[in-house]
Amino acid sequence: MIILGKITNHLGETNVNTKGTMMKIINYRSNEDIDIEFLDDHHFIKEHQTYSNFKSGQVKNPYDKTMGGVGYIGVGKYKLHNEDLSNTPAYDAWTTMLMRCYIRKDKSPTYYGDVTVCDEWLCYQNFAEWYYSHTYPIPENERLHLDKDIKHPKCNEYAPKNCMLVPQRINMLFSNKMNKRGLPNGIYLMKSGKYFAQYNDKKLGKYPTLEEAYSVYANAKENKIKEVADEYKEIIPSDVYDTLVNYKVLIENDKNYQCNK
Repeated sequence: MIILGKITNHLGETNVNTKGTMMKIINYRSNEDIDIEFLDDHHFIKEHQTYSNFKSGQVKNPYDKTMGGVGYIGVGKYKLHNEDLSNTPAYDAWTTMLMRCYIRKDKSPTYYGDVTVCDEWLCYQNFAEWYYSHTYPIPENERLHLDKDIKHPKCNEYAPKNCMLVPQRINMLFSNKMNKRGLPNGIYLMKSGKYFAQYNDKKLGKYPTLEEAYSVYANAKENKIKEVADEYKEIIPSDVYDTLVNYKVLIENDKNYQCNK
């Protein structure tokens, strides 16, 4: 564009991108080659952009919170997709975590609104760094699950200090399915007033009190966790193994029962 015989280079011009972040042209070589600084807390500079994309707001800022209004990709070496365009394992785990906590209330009613993600892990690059430093080979028919409850059963935050990666089969041992009985999982109140305990398909007997029934159930579940942990002892890291074999099944950690008290 020519103004009063001079060619304007748009240097210093500002605009907002489609996510509402202010940006500024800090270097102008041509309409096809400009450098843009995002005027947020990170001041990331994106080089070799086009003026047309700047004007339309189509310049992506890696620090824009594009996941649930909280998560952002950040700048680093960790990619979102494999060569075949499928999600990387870390990106799958990261998006699932954020969706549980901030996006899919219908799919994760026990997480949404009650469980949060630490500030560090709101950045994908930080999460991926932790994820890949904690992965380990597992059988081909399994996958690693991100778990925040095994270390700290009452935990309500995804954070490095709380989380582990465990094989899917192990993680399923700790599932805490909601029921309509108002009782801990594995415990049933009989018409006689006694409490019946059952773990998986194994019937564990009838007991006069809830505490006695739950003690038997807890013992059966702890034994099963130890049994499976021993099967994976040569696969899982030693700290994961130690956490599993020392795990205690406590009635106060049964979310279904505590919500109905």
